[in-house]
Amino acid sequence: MDLNKKFFLFGWVLIFCTVCGHSQVDFPLVLSENGRFLEDQSKHPFLIKEFSAWGLIQALPEEEAGAFLDSIAEKGFNTILTSIVSNATSQMGGNPPYWQGISPFQVQWDFSTPNETYFQHADRILEMARSKGFLVLLVPCYLGYPGDGSQGWWDEVRGINNSPEKMHTYGEFLGERYSEVPNIIWVAGGDNDASDQDYPYMDGLIKGIKSRAPKHYWTGHFNNSTDTFWSTDNPLYRDYIDLDGFYVWSEITLDNGRPQYMSEVNQYNKGKMIFQIDQSYEHDVPHYADNENPQWIRRKRYNGLLSGCAGTSFSSGTLTNQCYWFKDWKPLMSTLGMKQSSFCFNLFESLPWQSFVPDTSSQIIVEGRGEWGTRDFICAAGDSGGRYYVMYIPGGRSIWLNMKEMSEHTMRLHWYNPRSGISIKIGHVGGSERFGLIPPDEKDWLLICDADEEFSVPGLVR
Repeated sequence: MDLNKKFFLFGWVLIFCTVCGHSQVDFPLVLSENGRFLEDQSKHPFLIKEFSAWGLIQALPEEEAGAFLDSIAEKGFNTILTSIVSNATSQMGGNPPYWQGISPFQVQWDFSTPNETYFQHADRILEMARSKGFLVLLVPCYLGYPGDGSQGWWDEVRGINNSPEKMHTYGEFLGERYSEVPNIIWVAGGDNDASDQDYPYMDGLIKGIKSRAPKHYWTGHFNNSTDTFWSTDNPLYRDYIDLDGFYVWSEITLDNGRPQYMSEVNQYNKGKMIFQIDQSYEHDVPHYADNENPQWIRRKRYNGLLSGCAGTSFSSGTLTNQCYWFKDWKPLMSTLGMKQSSFCFNLFESLPWQSFVPDTSSQIIVEGRGEWGTRDFICAAGDSGGRYYVMYIPGGRSIWLNMKEMSEHTMRLHWYNPRSGISIKIGHVGGSERFGLIPPDEKDWLLICDADEEFSVPGLVR
């Protein structure tokens, strides 16, 4: 029987067996008409809510992998970032690169000799993800940090058993096997720019996949310590990139320490779809504020979604237990970061986020916005019809709004607490050219302004 037919026959079985309650997505996803966001075949906009789960395919028995996907789905995630073959011995659970003792290759480190038993397992994980409504950002070969042989495949790829031609053959194998799998977006690189001597290997791999799966989109995950923060920052692979992912491990490394939203607004103005890929890891090493400070994580996420990003990302953890290890993942489903991720997802799924345009003017927030280029600047966005306007206020302070400039409609106002998911009614305002507000306390809040009777603010409304 044809491999793809076998794969999809199994897929239908899984679909019938799927537990009720998972979001149904009509894959494949396509870029919207304006190229700003993804939507499914039923024209439903798809906000990328990505959980970084690098070792999922390799680390867990299949039943447990399904339980993990169910758990993150309950928190609102709809996307996973994972590698089809993992070789990060210092980070991943299980015994990489093996799954349950099964090697991904018949000949050690020869990528042209895929092991059918291993890839049948990968087939089942991908179909399981589809049946549960998950998009998979799939890394065909995570190269890993150059110089650290314990992370990624860069040294094995260069080994005597492999070659650029074999990587092209591996790419053809993946492309042909998964060409009709609708919930895949391929990810080039993996903490590595794949330049110099690594270029012919990665380029051959990509060309091999594209030759057999030309309809699949691509993004990139490169070495941001070399300032390739955006997928399109890497000139070697820029022409392959369909979705421009923003990978920032430490915000202070950006352009002399300037905040992320500045780069996001700038990239949004270039016209390609942008999203935050593999961003905040709760309590991960090294312990930058990006991962240790909950408000820092919230700020970067909300600012990004109000600065043109069509998706965001997260991975839960404690100081001694990271979820991507998959050693003890169940307690990590209820961390503070997971709860606050859910609050964010609930809010944006209730909003017409796909129609939002970042507002960097001084015409609506006329006082109290803060200085552009500082971390306390208030990021905001609204729709062109003047029915919605949303802002994230990093810390409590008085703000003054020109409601007449915001909209010709009378607007209903709510505070939204990103720490608790609770909404607080303010009232209705219209026509005022100078309307003042003070957040409920000195912490971070969102102000939600709408003129839509059908809109129901998420969370407990007080």
